[in-house]
Amino acid sequence: MLQSKEIFEDGTIIGFWQVDETEEELLLLLDHKKRWLQQLQNFKIEKRRLEFLAVRVLLKHLLDDEKYIDYQTDGAPYLTDHSYNISITHTGIYVGIIMHPSKQVGIDIERINDKVVRVKSKYLSEDEQNFVERNNAKVHLTLMWCAKEAVYKIVGKEAVDIVEKITISPFIPYIEGTIEAQENCTKERAKFLLNYRVEPEVCKVWTVK
Repeated sequence: MLQSKEIFEDGTIIGFWQVDETEEELLLLLDHKKRWLQQLQNFKIEKRRLEFLAVRVLLKHLLDDEKYIDYQTDGAPYLTDHSYNISITHTGIYVGIIMHPSKQVGIDIERINDKVVRVKSKYLSEDEQNFVERNNAKVHLTLMWCAKEAVYKIVGKEAVDIVEKITISPFIPYIEGTIEAQENCTKERAKFLLNYRVEPEVCKVWTVK
């Protein structure tokens, strides 16, 4: 079901879908069923099939139109009519999309669990680990992981060391807010302002550049 849909004044469109439908129920929400059934043959795992369909259903709800997604050689998604730049995320039963007609976009959603604590050194520098709140570590770490993933989706056209090449400024996590980050892998060394929301099961982070 559609969890949220937001359209902002700058043209950004963002939405999230909670997958509680079956494959057949999702197909009923799409028009070009033969096309989707043909593409579903590429996926053997049910979870991947549901994610594929949920993304297309969510896209249709966001634009009131059934557009088509293709992928660049590096895996980055794009709309075949190039009407919007698009970024896609999914975890568990949630999928999310952010779009903008001209600006670059990045989005990530992650479940809040113990894994982010165990693997924190794989995505955070020592300085970043040092400002994590101990009494709220799982949420803080999940937000930081999401932030780096969202930035990576904009700058990560090649292999990027997200530990050192994408850095996050210290922040205190709330239910919603912003995170400042910078990429150090291009000549521009661009800075990013990311928006976030914390929900009972997941963290959502997105940015427009």
